[in-house]
Amino acid sequence: MTLIHPRSLERWQEWRGSRSRTDAARAAVAGLVRSARPGKAARTARESTGAAATSLVLHSRSGEGSGRILVGVDSATATARDALLTALPYLHVPVDVLAPASIELPELADTDWERENLPAARAGLEGRGITSAITLGWHLPVGRLVHEWALEADVPSAVVQHTAVTPYTPPLPPQTTLLAWSDADAEFHRSGRDDLEVRTVGSQWLWQAAHDVAGPAGTGHAIAGTGPAPDEAGTVAGESDRSDERPVFLGQLDALELPRRITAGAAYSVCRSAGASYRPGPGERDPVARGVHTVLRRRGIDLEDPAATVAELCRPVVSVFSPEVLEAAVRGLPAWVHAPRAPSWVHEYWERYGMRRAGGPATPAPPVAADEPARLIAQILEGGA
Repeated sequence: MTLIHPRSLERWQEWRGSRSRTDAARAAVAGLVRSARPGKAARTARESTGAAATSLVLHSRSGEGSGRILVGVDSATATARDALLTALPYLHVPVDVLAPASIELPELADTDWERENLPAARAGLEGRGITSAITLGWHLPVGRLVHEWALEADVPSAVVQHTAVTPYTPPLPPQTTLLAWSDADAEFHRSGRDDLEVRTVGSQWLWQAAHDVAGPAGTGHAIAGTGPAPDEAGTVAGESDRSDERPVFLGQLDALELPRRITAGAAYSVCRSAGASYRPGPGERDPVARGVHTVLRRRGIDLEDPAATVAELCRPVVSVFSPEVLEAAVRGLPAWVHAPRAPSWVHEYWERYGMRRAGGPATPAPPVAADEPARLIAQILEGGA
């Protein structure tokens, strides 16, 4: 199996734009509420398309040598920052970070960084001595600008993998280097293209989870709603009775890759059969998703804070294909996947990442290399690896 659109970004964008939620969402909600609210049609939502022109800022830091690295950042999400900005402390050469003016990047807050508004971004990149560029891909505005400029300027570019790869992952820019989590991900993402190079560096996100001293074994605070806060010594009264071992289903109603009849149905079946609570996905804000949430509550299913992380939940997790299943496994938490009637690519995805189905042994922790991926990425960008 390969990407559905391994080369054409335009065709991938057409696919993404065609993924109307109306039919699948209506079917998902109707299937849950049919017995409780007969005759009531599901509410539908129209997804917003298009965005206003983005104002860009160039953050610059001096360094050693004449070469300069360009980092293109499109969002301030934790996964984006983990993938792109954790390499900054290991870079010795001068660095430019191009980002929308509307986002805040804590990594660039100190006085080492200068800030310049770029009314014409392409022109602002010329003559700066940039010798390499890196982004999360060219499917978002800043990434596309960086890769198109780098291709025209004959500057080597790289894309760092920041999440798990599905057949619906955007295609890579031409003539770039993929910095992948694993050899299997590298070959899947390459999808037979001969204009790409691949390097396996590992996942910074999973590496950090494996080295997180505040993980489950060292958590010194009570999860909200499960017990009292620790005292000054860091202990919790009745701590042995505090843990909530009920699983949490990590919702993915916002995933474009699958119809909601699959993602909602999987969530409902696990929550009902295993007494699990439900944590909505970050994009589950449209009327239909909120309708599903209402139905779950009426069926006696607890909803978690959508912003709660796996580390904060500190409980067993189940999902359809969320990469957080891997994070939970790395943190030593039981984790499974569940998706009745899912298409074959989901099963292949589970196999590639070693995810285990609910009802059997938990997902084993994926291997995490001793070398920090951020350090390896910095060495590659500086030409030392």
